[in-house]
Amino acid sequence: MIPLVLVDEDIRKWIEEDIPFWCVTTSLIPCIKAEGKIYTKQKGVIAGLIFVKRIFKYLGADCEILVKEGERVSKKTAVAAVKGDIHSLLQAERVSLNILGRLSGIATQTAKMIEIAHEVNPQLRICATRKIVPGLSKYDKYAVVVGGGDTHRFNLSDMILLKENHLRGFSSITEAIKKAQEATSFSKKIEVEVQNEEQAMEAAKAGVDIIMLDNFSPQLIKVTIPKIKSIKKDVLIELSGNINLENLQDYALEGVDLISSGSLTHSVKNFDYTMLIE
Repeated sequence: MIPLVLVDEDIRKWIEEDIPFWCVTTSLIPCIKAEGKIYTKQKGVIAGLIFVKRIFKYLGADCEILVKEGERVSKKTAVAAVKGDIHSLLQAERVSLNILGRLSGIATQTAKMIEIAHEVNPQLRICATRKIVPGLSKYDKYAVVVGGGDTHRFNLSDMILLKENHLRGFSSITEAIKKAQEATSFSKKIEVEVQNEEQAMEAAKAGVDIIMLDNFSPQLIKVTIPKIKSIKKDVLIELSGNINLENLQDYALEGVDLISSGSLTHSVKNFDYTMLIE
């Protein structure tokens, strides 16, 4: 999915950060051939093995992937087999487990949110946000997709998203949407973030593609959506603002098309792995 030339550039940076000179611990060990496996220490959804394979290759070792990306696995599952000189295996270990743990954590969290949301609203999409560690954006978004979620916009060039601070530069929401419609390519959607019911009605009348109800209560959402749809039936409704696993069911309401949650990436719990030399 991500061009390998870009992955290899990132891997070089990761390795250089972890081993700027040489590994002073590994250098104590005779350079012998060795084999090992990477095991899960919890159940969840696997994401990132394709990058782990490249990390081991970059350091001169082999990595055989034993499960599929996106596969749900149980605790103590062997997900990859590695072999090569022991120096290469040990130098690749922590960088590999770090990226694998982060991406699998994101994929697992995404899958959990989708499962909960679809119990109430089977058509609802769970989306990522741009609340991502700089430099890891494409990997975090990849993990969301592996978990069954939607990337939302990758970057600021993807679409028009008029948020609260953008709107302060215009006299009204209507003016902002009109200017966006006039200046934007047909290929890009226009979304506006609204803080109350009045703003939502104005955005719908202005013909925006997507309305984000930001920090609306479930009660206000139930009241507002029918009013929006009575003005513009095909507008998409997105919810955002502190929505997580604990309160998701309260927000997965009829008429809601999208829920974006920064918790998928900014509060991810690392998926636990271990690598054992055999």
